Parts: sequence; structure tokens; C-alpha cells
Amino acid sequence: MFCLFRNSHIHPRLNRYVILLSLLGVIGWLYFTIIEKSLVTMLKSGDALIVDLVFGLPLVLMMGVVIYATIYWTCKILIIIALPKFIVPAEPEGDVLQEQLEEDNIQTLEEQHGSEYWAEDDSHSELDSSKDEQKAADEVK
Repeated sequence: MFCLFRNSHIHPRLNRYVILLSLLGVIGWLYFTIIEKSLVTMLKSGDALIVDLVFGLPLVLMMGVVIYATIYWTCKILIIIALPKFIVPAEPEGDVLQEQLEEDNIQTLEEQHGSEYWAEDDSHSELDSSKDEQKAADEVK
């Protein structure tokens, strides 16, 4: 199940609603912490301590991200269990990207060097071996 969770996406039509539900959870969290717990009034009146500003405010904002991810992943697990037809398998992006880079690289090399670049010439290999022998002889001297 972990493999399915990791290597799949929610269908785009349903994904919009899952994102909306997650954002509503974040808005609810921010409303609760900022309005209900009177964080704004504490900041405006000067009652907030330095600890509240240094640790409290960033923690409140980071928890919004955690709540978003928690709601989204919970919905994804529930969709995998209850509505598996709304799960779309993900294509491995690395393989597609690697193939595209290799094809682009091959085309670029062929444009620069021509199709002879890929054909092995015996004359080139003989020249290379004679150059290597000449270098070795020069190093010995």
C-alpha cells in the first residue's frame, strides 16, 4: 500500500476538492490561533513577550503546513482504500527525463560531429594508439 501511496496521484478532478479541503483546514487553524486565541490583539497591545514572537508565531505558521499535509495525505489514503478508481499511477519522471536528455545529447553530438562520430574507424583507433605510444616514449625520455 505504501508503494501505491508513493507512486500514484489523485485524479485531477478529485484532487481539486482534496486541496480545497486541506486549505479549509489551514484556514480553520489560522482562524483559531489568530482570532480565537487573540494572537493579533496580544501583538497590537504589546502584551506579547519576545518568546511569543520568536517561537510562537513561526510555530503557528509552520503548523499550518503540517495541517495541510496531514489532511491531504489522510484524504489520499482514504481514496486509495475507498475509491481506488480515482488513483492515477505516476510515471517515473526520472526515467523520462533521462531518456530525453540522452536523446537531446545524441542529437547535439550528431549535429556537431556528424554521423561519423558514432562509427568506429580503424584509422582513428590506430592513430590514437600511435599517439599513446608517442606520449609514452616522450615521458620516458
